[in-house]
Amino acid sequence: MAPIPTTVIVGSGRLGHGIGAALVSRGIRVTFAVRRLGKNLPAAQGPFGIAETYRGARWILIATPDHAIWSTASTLSELGVVGPSSVVLHLSGVHDRSVLKPLAFSGAALGSFHPLQAFAIPVTAASRLPGSYAGLEGDPAAVRAGRRLARLLGMVALPIPAGAKPAYHAAATFAATYVAVVYDVAVEIAVEAGVGLKHARAMFLPLLQGTVSNLKLLPPAHALTGAIRRGDVATVRSHLAALSKDHRELYRVLGRRALAIAKRTSTTPDRLAEIGRLLMGGPGKTG
Repeated sequence: MAPIPTTVIVGSGRLGHGIGAALVSRGIRVTFAVRRLGKNLPAAQGPFGIAETYRGARWILIATPDHAIWSTASTLSELGVVGPSSVVLHLSGVHDRSVLKPLAFSGAALGSFHPLQAFAIPVTAASRLPGSYAGLEGDPAAVRAGRRLARLLGMVALPIPAGAKPAYHAAATFAATYVAVVYDVAVEIAVEAGVGLKHARAMFLPLLQGTVSNLKLLPPAHALTGAIRRGDVATVRSHLAALSKDHRELYRVLGRRALAIAKRTSTTPDRLAEIGRLLMGGPGKTG
């Protein structure tokens, strides 16, 4: 496979920093185009709005916040640094190539490369890329470049239709953001029940890891555990009685989805039907 061309990464946030560090570790020449020159970047750096920063670069990765991608593309167009031999990929999960419209007449291959991974701690970003998926979309040449980049980073390339990116990104929100939200709710309920905050934050992590391990081996209907899957009406009723109004509402919403999953393999339809009435706030409801 031909080597990855000299690359410029515009922006130095968590994601751009992580991909840059990973590329540098693989011997790729990387320059960061940043608005303010900072310290401890893993490669050469240059001012964002100076054409010299982009000299010799054929690939440009836009790692700015989503709201700044269009203006970044406009700046690149004004600088005249993007041409027919260039590939420009933005790293947004929700936007498609259309957000690069200011570069439409440059002749460059335009698209998006979205690493499907959580990057809360920049120093861990590079190590989390291998094995993760990369959502690809855009012009055919941009998608081909994205596949090359994914292979180099040890990632799995996943083509995404342009119109499907918002739904794809919403799905990722459920898998990552909302898991953190549910964890926060679990900690809050445990603290309200009298568990110390330090233990409350720690005690659910092995449980989360066990659930992820189960999901690696089993489909959700078989990986699902707990009272709803067992058809344990009394336990569900006691849960509802123990929760505050807001927590009870969330429990019911998530519980109805758990109930739908449990029905795929259940041998206790009558008990699940009773749980369904509880979760809908019907006869026998609590709160």
